[in-house]
Amino acid sequence: MDMALTAEIPQGGTRRFVLEMLGFTDAEKNLLSSTFRLTGRRPFAYAEADNAAERTDIYLVNADNPHGLAELKTRSPNVHAPAVFIGRRGTVAEWPVVEKPIHWMRLFEQLDNQMSSALHERAQRQATGWDGRTRRRAADRNLPPPAPAVEARTNESVLVVDDSATVRAFMRNKLAPFRFDVDFAETGEMAIDMAQAKNYTCIFLDILMPGMDGYQVCKRIKSSPATKGAAVVMLSSKSSAFDKFRGSWAGCDAYLGKPVPEDELLATIARFLPSARRVAQSVLARAS
Repeated sequence: MDMALTAEIPQGGTRRFVLEMLGFTDAEKNLLSSTFRLTGRRPFAYAEADNAAERTDIYLVNADNPHGLAELKTRSPNVHAPAVFIGRRGTVAEWPVVEKPIHWMRLFEQLDNQMSSALHERAQRQATGWDGRTRRRAADRNLPPPAPAVEARTNESVLVVDDSATVRAFMRNKLAPFRFDVDFAETGEMAIDMAQAKNYTCIFLDILMPGMDGYQVCKRIKSSPATKGAAVVMLSSKSSAFDKFRGSWAGCDAYLGKPVPEDELLATIARFLPSARRVAQSVLARAS
């Protein structure tokens, strides 16, 4: 992202862009919306319009759906309000395409690139003395200008418990873009003490550790009134049905295999964020 373009965003703040999804089913929209809530912790955040008075900043289109492609033509996307497609490459030529299955970080990167270019074009237009209406899309002509940068929301706290420095570095790298308040523990005993002292939204817990193993730590966390509200996601290279049963018996909320797939990690985070939990659970219920 061009640093000059983010200068208008206060440190620790977020610039919100209105995103319109075209050609997706309701279930697909719900899944996308729950994941886009994660971008609220990034310099560029994306969300659907709160009301009809908000203009669309960027379009996300299902390239495999003819109805979605037809809808986009009526919206007249341009350099000031661009589009990103999800689907097969070669379907469209005008805008970037993110292939399925969706790699979330690649999608966020494409959205950021398009909006960085759009902000540059908007700045150039303003520099020429643009009156706010001329050459603007007819649908947007009477709408107010985009909202200014806003302060970032309070970060959720996340605890990563793993004796492997490699895993801790991986998790730090993947969680950093979303501005979570992330702490790390190398042992189960340390994790229990930290969880008692601080409220965590989500705890990523390795199973095989020196001293107390992850199953024991999970049981302790879930049996304590002070910590039972935290979502516990167990991490393990063991993925047999028996191992998953032991995790469920210990009270864990989710189970991820190692190495942790990035998309599964993001989906799991979205599932346990308070702002995304209702939507994510409804999608999971539909899929079952």
